[in-house]
Amino acid sequence: MPGFTHLHTVSGFSLRYGATHPERLAERASERGMDALALTDRDTLAGTVRFAKACAQAGVRPLFGVDLAVADPEPVRGNGFGGNGPGPDAQMRGEGPAGRERRRTPVRGGAFIDESTPRVTFLARDGARGWADLCRLVTAAHAGEGAPLLPWAGNTGDGLTVLLGPGSDVGRALTAGRPDRAARLLVPWREIYGDALRLEAVWHGRQGTGPGSLRLAARTVGFAAEQRVRPVLSNAVRYADAGAGPVADVLDAARRLVPVDPTGELDSGEAWLKDGDVMLQVAERIVEAAGFRRDTAHRLLEQTRATAAECLVDPEDDLGIGTVHFPEPHLVGAGRRTAQRALASRAAASMVRLGYDTRRAYWERTHRELDIIAHHGFASYFLTVAQVVDDVRKMGIRVAARGSGAGSLVNHLLGIAHADPVEHGLLMERFLSKRRQVLPDIDIDVESARRLEVYRAIIGRFGTERVATVAMPETYRVRHAIRDVGAALSMDPADIDRIAKSFPHIRARDARAALAELPELKSLAKEFQQEGTKSGKLWELVEALDALPRGIAMHPCGVLLSDATLLSRTPV
Repeated sequence: MPGFTHLHTVSGFSLRYGATHPERLAERASERGMDALALTDRDTLAGTVRFAKACAQAGVRPLFGVDLAVADPEPVRGNGFGGNGPGPDAQMRGEGPAGRERRRTPVRGGAFIDESTPRVTFLARDGARGWADLCRLVTAAHAGEGAPLLPWAGNTGDGLTVLLGPGSDVGRALTAGRPDRAARLLVPWREIYGDALRLEAVWHGRQGTGPGSLRLAARTVGFAAEQRVRPVLSNAVRYADAGAGPVADVLDAARRLVPVDPTGELDSGEAWLKDGDVMLQVAERIVEAAGFRRDTAHRLLEQTRATAAECLVDPEDDLGIGTVHFPEPHLVGAGRRTAQRALASRAAASMVRLGYDTRRAYWERTHRELDIIAHHGFASYFLTVAQVVDDVRKMGIRVAARGSGAGSLVNHLLGIAHADPVEHGLLMERFLSKRRQVLPDIDIDVESARRLEVYRAIIGRFGTERVATVAMPETYRVRHAIRDVGAALSMDPADIDRIAKSFPHIRARDARAALAELPELKSLAKEFQQEGTKSGKLWELVEALDALPRGIAMHPCGVLLSDATLLSRTPV
């Protein structure tokens, strides 16, 4: 059964949840005959560009979405049974004793990692509008303190398709055997999204009625028929290949700050990127359990395919990959002139000011550089950097350009670079030429102690709608991987610390090779040889975490400057 499209798939950018890099997901989708694949990471769109590029190489159409925790539309009053204590509905949200035991994980110090908030998957459907809606939702979810949470007031989007799965408020009501409550909870979602609403059925081979169980998947399909809402089939993918369940268990343990409990609820091992034939079998089991004829499975798959077909977002046209957006010319001193005319005028004025106006070689070099800049349409870029440098200098902060940008006479005339490139024989072509299509690097150094003042000045001039500091992922290397895997396997903390510190700062995937080859690890290697199979499991899990994002930090010196459409193209 070729052609199945997974609508709910996470990558390693779902911090300490997804167990596979976006590139691997795209590769496996292509190998398994899939025409399209959605990436719906938790709380972030950070993996989108890598995923889109990987899909282009693999010949797979990318779909884009996000999995977000969503606040309740309104507080639930009472327990529905004549009392004021937490009833079954409140317990599903983690407010009562049963909910607390199931949804909240105790950690050291008596605190809790609360994962009780319902989660919903949003897919971009209508081109640039759908992508802008996704960006807005993620920005809104990160606006408050604590874990990302989308307030109900921000839960809108004309360009979105919404999947209500097992983790949603509707799914949890069905888990509890409360279709009446599920119907009530469905109402506000219908009011907002109408025909763009879907009910997501997932079967991971689990027993009972909880997420991933056959009974819940069947209830979801049956409930969808009753409510006249289109159902879709998903596998809520966390990893690309079968057998990666233990890696997911380690990530769960690291996220919840508790060791893996072999007697507790472990990953089922079924949340992998299954091919069309396997998903047809899953669909058949679900519709049979729901009391429908087996051939109804094809209708469920067709609804899933139709939903995927509606999600049309082009990485280049709608996301803007490969396109540069500069601040509007009037913000960088152009007034009513074009950016190119403003740049040429400012360069000519500086030629006179610096005494170069009588030297033909300088005029020829200036005209040649301006011609190259006009060829690429980069005039606004040079004016923007010059404006920032002027502002920083007026603040009394030392600022200087370095690198290949110092080879441009235009940069020198704008006051960006101090050195005279003609006098020092520096080449413009190392920095920019007509053959180089990429935006050139103008590296600007400022006093590190006053960096935040510079950030505030840039935001003050251009506005928060055009400026954002750059985020960067902190990824697993060998030491962090050993610490998280060791803690998950309930190893002694002193042993974990000793083993982690024994390793140099290398990639996690090289752990066993380092044990075999590095002299300083010889004694440690002998120690693990005696433990045999047990140590093999440790190193297998350590290497499986290689380069997966484990956290997000602010880049120490990266600031993104764009035009007023920035927040429609990236979340902040």
